[in-house]
Amino acid sequence: MIRLLLGLVLAVLLAATALLALYGIESAPLVEPPRQLSHDDIERIRLLLREHDPRRLTRQEDRTLVLTERDLNLLLQYAGPHLADTGGQLQLQPGSAQVRLSVPLSGNPPAGYLNIRADFAATDETLRLERLSLGDLALPVWLLDPVLRQGHRLLLERNADYRTAIEAVRALRLEDQRLVLEYRLDPAVVSQLRQRGKGYLFPQADNQRMLAYQSELARLAGALGTRHTSLAGVLPALFQLAAERSSGGDAQAENRALILTLTLHALGMNPDRFFEVPQEMPVVPRLRLTLLGRHDLAQHYLVSAALAISGGSVLAAAIGEFKELDDSRRGTGFSFPDLLADRAGIRLAELATGSRQQARRLQQQLGAAQQETDFMPRIDDLPEGIMELEFKHRYRDLDSEAYRLVQDEIDRRLATCRVYAAANDGS
Repeated sequence: MIRLLLGLVLAVLLAATALLALYGIESAPLVEPPRQLSHDDIERIRLLLREHDPRRLTRQEDRTLVLTERDLNLLLQYAGPHLADTGGQLQLQPGSAQVRLSVPLSGNPPAGYLNIRADFAATDETLRLERLSLGDLALPVWLLDPVLRQGHRLLLERNADYRTAIEAVRALRLEDQRLVLEYRLDPAVVSQLRQRGKGYLFPQADNQRMLAYQSELARLAGALGTRHTSLAGVLPALFQLAAERSSGGDAQAENRALILTLTLHALGMNPDRFFEVPQEMPVVPRLRLTLLGRHDLAQHYLVSAALAISGGSVLAAAIGEFKELDDSRRGTGFSFPDLLADRAGIRLAELATGSRQQARRLQQQLGAAQQETDFMPRIDDLPEGIMELEFKHRYRDLDSEAYRLVQDEIDRRLATCRVYAAANDGS
């Protein structure tokens, strides 16, 4: 009987796979990948974050989040690392919502696209799935509904974050082609989520790895005899250690732990803020790390790498541009050298945590690096100190031709940077 059931399940899975291959995969995307964020897009994201920042919460509050179609598309396209190459589009209509996704399949160029179409109908308190299709393959909602309900129950039972999020939502509805989310926040719950967020950023499996790089950083700081040093003075030794520890192990995990450890140090943060550190762990003398003689470039480089590891390249790039636009308004001005350092850090993260071959190749290349320009391109002739009015006059927006020309120059310099070019060749 058991063999019969297993055989039946296998047959169903094979049939589903065959149907998906025949009807679900299409040669062209239904929706193109996300475009460059505009100045207005970044301003809208900044406003939403400021209005709904849970860190300002002092007591239990009921809040209402109103999202337009444009807001929802920004979230859909830029909210997470797994959507970096995925085209997403959401449309709101009276009483309904349509979601379209195009997921590229592995390959360069992509071997095809999984185009997903989902239609939702509005009820009094929530949205109900009405139609779902994968390419030309329409899936019966009556069959999916019990599966979704069971999945919901299992998540409520086994995932504390999911349960907290669901319990916080009071209502979800469509009004005047806007999505209205009513939710309740409690300071104690926010504190718990913040603690669990630390566990997400620094998983327990990575803690011991990070302590190894913390110890090596302490040794290097003691040997340097100075509190000011280029990243070229510490990165090679750290990546040599990563290569040693990766022998028979996980190169991507070692690289991730290395980058996160060094980023915390550059920001003046000790790992004990995020996880338990043994008392015998040596204290690392604070190093003022620089790139091309500038402390700010080293911070841009490392923070962008850490953001790319935690949230994905698209999000890291968007945050970098947001900061520069913010600086153009009331800081030191928009800086393309800062943006280049951001992009270099993102490239470091992509190769460090990409394929196993890329991760190991990067360890070899950075372990043998002799100078900063091996992993950080020159910033000569890149404009900086551009204030808001001048930026709008010269570049108009982040998707203008003038801005794109500077971006192309940044991409060209990154492409010819020795470490990244060599590591990518090992993919």
